[in-house]
Amino acid sequence: MYYIVWSEVIYMFHNKKRMMYFFIFVSFMIIFSLIWVDKTFSVQSLNQIIYHTKFTSSDFDIGIFYDYLIKVIPLSMISFLIVLGIIAFVKKKKYKNIEHYYPYICIMTIVASLTIACLRLNVIAYFTHKSESTDFYQTHYVNPEMTNITFGENKHNLIHIYLESIESTYVSKDNGGYFDESLMPELEQLALENIHFSHQEKIGGALTLEGTQWTTASVIAQTSGITSSLSIDNEKYEPGSSFLPGVYSLGEVLQKEGYHQEVIMGSNADFAGISNYYQQHGDYEILDYYKALEDGRIPKDYHVFWGFEDQKLFEIAKEEITRLANEDGYFSVEMMTIDPHTPNGYVCEQCPKIYDNQYKNVIACQSHQVYEFVQWLQQQDFYENTTIVITGDHKSMSSQFFSDFDTSYVRTPYNCIINSVVSTDHTKNRSFNVVDMYPTILASIGAQIEGDRLGIGTNLFSHQQTLLEKYGLDFINNELSKTDSYYQRKLLGLKKEQLSR
Repeated sequence: MYYIVWSEVIYMFHNKKRMMYFFIFVSFMIIFSLIWVDKTFSVQSLNQIIYHTKFTSSDFDIGIFYDYLIKVIPLSMISFLIVLGIIAFVKKKKYKNIEHYYPYICIMTIVASLTIACLRLNVIAYFTHKSESTDFYQTHYVNPEMTNITFGENKHNLIHIYLESIESTYVSKDNGGYFDESLMPELEQLALENIHFSHQEKIGGALTLEGTQWTTASVIAQTSGITSSLSIDNEKYEPGSSFLPGVYSLGEVLQKEGYHQEVIMGSNADFAGISNYYQQHGDYEILDYYKALEDGRIPKDYHVFWGFEDQKLFEIAKEEITRLANEDGYFSVEMMTIDPHTPNGYVCEQCPKIYDNQYKNVIACQSHQVYEFVQWLQQQDFYENTTIVITGDHKSMSSQFFSDFDTSYVRTPYNCIINSVVSTDHTKNRSFNVVDMYPTILASIGAQIEGDRLGIGTNLFSHQQTLLEKYGLDFINNELSKTDSYYQRKLLGLKKEQLSR
């Protein structure tokens, strides 16, 4: 059998039908890639895939690439060789003219793989929705640049920490989570002791809207009050390319107010348009992995996971916040953790091995590190007039971790606001999304917002209903899946000839 299979391999590369064999192999690649994606990521939105293809930076965790190579290539090759073996065996034993069936075998495998891909990514539904138009943004979008936003004397500095993939799901069942014992007791405690908005009576969080399910999209939503949607015919974005020119963000509001602004992250800020967004919308100073290398904050050859781990992120943040606090004026610092990133997270030297599961240990470690950082902030002189906002960026994409979960349990990103200028009793049983954090964060540091709405978000401290509370999740997600010419023209800045048909 070995000789027969090997002869088929030789035949493949010397016969005119070798392209058919190639397509059969590619079909297996597609199928096993989809299986791998399903086990590794819980968000397989075509919208998300299209978005990421528009940015040129390829920096990501090399471990994910190796995981893909190990789990997809061998299985594809083995399956392919099995097919070759079957074809060779059948040809030798019974059907001498099986070559005539090669085109049909090729077509069947290609059709099967593409069908699986279309079903898995809801391709047909995506293009069906995109063929429809909506005036959702024209009807509901409130232009922040045209809205009266004022600050009184009691305004605060802002420290906003985006926690990679951290959900309220990880708290104890007694307090609304999924686990008998909390995986993140410190973050659970912070939510109980401070302002926490929930979709239920206990600890919960924001419901998921289309176009907010990945990090950059969530950042844009939380600071601009819009969802993210790029069409296939959008041009590619280079570092420095004009990005969302029609957006007026939290960063621009605070820039106008005179805040010193900085964003700190352990990965490459050019990934998925983060640097474009922060530089063009608030002129933030960016301290990412490459800037840390340039400044000598980490050794020249240092690289773990996506760049440097959260242990170093919090150390660098302490230095930068102290520097900003010693300068005249107010400051705004945005921080992005990375350790809990899919598929299994990164275990640093500080992480205790409490559980047999690596991802659980990473979650527990993240909770402890954030809590220690908050405690440090609370001991500083500037804390009295500083608001700390902690939000999960999106639901975890490590679908294998949730494979045995009850599907009726509603998973939501974590949120907590500490030392807010304003307060409210209306924090429970709210139907909201991360777009609502934009006006809510501004209100928490002392801003008064005319109408209490910015973008498509609503100030959760106010008595205004959110759009989700008015119209429901399904209706809004359906509208966001359609083509919105106002969104394309006003926010993306597309010209008439560039608009999606």
